[in-house]
Amino acid sequence: MTTLPSLADGTVRQPQQVLSIRLGPLPVDMDWPLLDGWLHAWLEQPLVEPALPDAAHDPVEAQLQRLAWRIAVATPALLRACGIPLLADGKVLAITPPLDGAATWQCDIAFAQLDSVPAALLLQACDCCVRWLQAVAWQAAGGDPVAAFFQSLVQGTLPRLLPHAIAAPSGMALLQAAANAGIPWRHEGNGVFQLGWGVHLRHAFTSRLDSDSSIGIRAAGNKQLAAQWLRQAGLPTAVQRLAGNGEQASAAAQELGWPLVVKPLARDRGEGVSTGIGNRSQLQLALDKAAHFGWPLLLEQQAPGVCHRILVVGGRVMYVVKRLPVAVQGDGVHSVQALIDAANLQQLALPPWRRAPPLRADDDTRACLREAGLQLTSVPAAGEWIALRAIESSADGGRDEDMLAAAHPDNLALALRAAALFGLEVAGIDMITPDIGQPWHANGAIINEINAAPALGASQSSRDAMPRLMQQLFPTGGRIPVELFVGGAMAEAAARQRRDELQRAGVACYFTTAQHSEDATGQRHHLACDSLYQRCLALLSDRSVGALMIAVTPEQWREEALPLDRVARVLQCADA
Repeated sequence: MTTLPSLADGTVRQPQQVLSIRLGPLPVDMDWPLLDGWLHAWLEQPLVEPALPDAAHDPVEAQLQRLAWRIAVATPALLRACGIPLLADGKVLAITPPLDGAATWQCDIAFAQLDSVPAALLLQACDCCVRWLQAVAWQAAGGDPVAAFFQSLVQGTLPRLLPHAIAAPSGMALLQAAANAGIPWRHEGNGVFQLGWGVHLRHAFTSRLDSDSSIGIRAAGNKQLAAQWLRQAGLPTAVQRLAGNGEQASAAAQELGWPLVVKPLARDRGEGVSTGIGNRSQLQLALDKAAHFGWPLLLEQQAPGVCHRILVVGGRVMYVVKRLPVAVQGDGVHSVQALIDAANLQQLALPPWRRAPPLRADDDTRACLREAGLQLTSVPAAGEWIALRAIESSADGGRDEDMLAAAHPDNLALALRAAALFGLEVAGIDMITPDIGQPWHANGAIINEINAAPALGASQSSRDAMPRLMQQLFPTGGRIPVELFVGGAMAEAAARQRRDELQRAGVACYFTTAQHSEDATGQRHHLACDSLYQRCLALLSDRSVGALMIAVTPEQWREEALPLDRVARVLQCADA
């Protein structure tokens, strides 16, 4: 029994899609820096071009190899921007010269195959990238190819691809972090993903996990019920009243006193929320804004301070940020209006999926400026931040300031208690406090909201925390030991022997072939599966499986794909 020398790294053949593309010759004086500058404007990662294959001696073939590699990188990036998590770059398989006087070469590129994702989406994304790469290469995309490409995406490609998104931004951040940590994942359908194998398996939807309490999620989504839970547990929250109409809202305002906060009962992301309400006319405007999402509405005594988001994962705090409203930074030269216009122009230089909501010089902005003694024509001092909204919200955007090092331990402990109260393994605890460095019980701080599906990867603090988050969720890496035994009867015998060794060591090790599966005790494990792929998939998705031994024939090893990217080892067993 020997380890196959060509498979020492344990990589395994996975399902893939191969696209055959027709490519014409590129300009003789091809401007590669121009092409790469266009790509750099919208790709997430820097381009690191591999060396050309030794066989690429023909200058035309060498150029097309370089173009094909860029297609293999750009296509998955475009799909990721549309919520389709094709995380691995494609692989150029072959470049074939023209036949029978044809003008185009054939390029074959292999891409990973995602479960429940139509192949047509890959074709659309690849076609878009091929057309634009060739247009930029021939300098036929106009004077500003980046702007022209972004406009084309907004008008044509994105509307066709985005309806097929299967991963929200938080889900995409979670999957990318899993991939970076070497944690296996797969799409199970309808935006639900499996992360990890066997005993380490978790299911995720956006940033929610299957370990989160469904009742806790429901309670957190209702602001009145969430506040009731917090009060009953002795945790600080806002004094609030529920109003079913304008008359009840007026009475509640008189009872609570100014300043007030008005918010819809069951909305998130700051939708419909008004703060700093100090009189009847402001109250009516706030009621009209919130009522857009339906009555009843919540009125609350406004707590002093600023909202801070504390992300809790698995009973640990991942980060703390001060959530500040969207703002422009003065330069001592330009007016607020000019700064708004310049900021919006900068956003247009970004890919559509990275753009923040446009800044607006509307009534809300003018009201914020008046509070600060400013107007749109005012010229802020250099470095001065001028808020354009009263609070941060997903609808208007905002900016975050990292406060983890400054946060008082009692405030972190409060966030942990709140997450545990709602049974949430992943939770965004919003705390309003005048000073996060002071304990909540000393300065009137409150828990404003419990977010059962907090945004992940949206801010730098969140992105920096993703490796710690994955380590907290998967302390052992999310994989179970999987070994492949290639051969006939001896391979099956060796796999069973290894299963028994691991079983004696306390590992619930299962065994399978393409036709037969056994549990950790050697008893037949009945599965409604008719292929090796399906049996392996079923066992990797079973939380009772602590390790898996797979016996395959040489033919199966050469020809069949498996639902895993690599194994601990591959052993060749020669039958006598």
